[in-house]
Amino acid sequence: MKDWLKTSLLHILLFSALLVGIFYLFNFRVYRTTTDFSFSADIPFSPAEYRPQTESRVYSEKPKNIILFVADGLGFSHMSLALHTQQPEGASSVWQQFDVKGWHDSKSTFGPLTDSGASATAMATGTTTYWEVIGMDEEGEHLTNVFELATEQGYQTGIVTDSYIWDATPAAFVAHTKSRDNSRDILMQIASSELDLLFGELEDVGEDENPDYKTTIEIITQRFHLLDKPLNTPIADVSDRPIAAIYNEDEVQDLNSKPNLTQLTEKALEYLTTTDKPFMLLVECEELDAASHDNNSQRVLRGLRSIQSTLSLLLEFSEDQRETLVVFTSDHETGGLAALGNFDNYPNMQIRWSTKEHTGTVVPLLAKGTGAAHFASVEQTWEIGEILKALIVEAQDSVEHVVDDNSSE
Repeated sequence: MKDWLKTSLLHILLFSALLVGIFYLFNFRVYRTTTDFSFSADIPFSPAEYRPQTESRVYSEKPKNIILFVADGLGFSHMSLALHTQQPEGASSVWQQFDVKGWHDSKSTFGPLTDSGASATAMATGTTTYWEVIGMDEEGEHLTNVFELATEQGYQTGIVTDSYIWDATPAAFVAHTKSRDNSRDILMQIASSELDLLFGELEDVGEDENPDYKTTIEIITQRFHLLDKPLNTPIADVSDRPIAAIYNEDEVQDLNSKPNLTQLTEKALEYLTTTDKPFMLLVECEELDAASHDNNSQRVLRGLRSIQSTLSLLLEFSEDQRETLVVFTSDHETGGLAALGNFDNYPNMQIRWSTKEHTGTVVPLLAKGTGAAHFASVEQTWEIGEILKALIVEAQDSVEHVVDDNSSE
């Protein structure tokens, strides 16, 4: 056989072997993917038709003060992990102290998922909207939020967050803008609002469209008296003017931070109770969302401790004050966390993650204090906002509010 023919046949054989190998690898990968129990074929979205809430809700039991605690990214598995691994021996859990224990479906207008902007807007206004949107409905119309209504009724209002002050959750209670990324717009609206207290961080100042540090502080101090970071300023010295405490990115994270979320919340309560006026306070812990996006299990555990410490403070305050409602919830679940048993060292537990994104699972809703019973039948996030707004109104002793199957403004 001629050399050129031998060479050609050899090339054909090698090429054929290469094709077979590629085909084998391709089929092997498809086989592995389709039998991997971590995934499945697309499941068509078909939201439940929630029962119409056509009966009258009578708000005869109304609190003087309202505290809303939003744990960004927390789901039932996060809470279960805290229940099973972080309780003092011989003591009841903080989660067991609530009068009402329920859930809500936090989906946005667009499909089964949501983001903090849409979810917080629903809580603040009683209206479902799109991702990224702050304080506006699907048509871009401004929505009255519960803080604006509270100010009209003579309430003091405050925000404490371990995230940055223009982040989606705090922004939804103060601002109205088409995108949560409009930091300058949100800051300007905060500065022109009637907000009495603002504790939180800055993030990525001077980057992208964010104002630099100097400009940010200049905007904030248009309205607020800036406290020192250790919060050493006696509240009596600043009780007659709006106050703010501003921290650098990730300066407030867990109980090792100085100050931490619990200490900031305690200072806020001290300030808000210097007068006999009613108040509404938003407390946000963003740690679980940040940790779950990174699948950072240790940061989740530290965040849960911070949440429970702060909740203990708030529930004790509610018990002492008797007229204070505490509502605890989440805007969405992040990470698809599973709290598993460690069978190599049982009954210890392990964390497993399914994603680094938001999931479509329902999230906890807990309430304690005067008015807590009104949250027992909540099924969707916007209902939280509707109830909060109804409880704020003081035009009559008893407010009858009819809730149908669509949120309204």
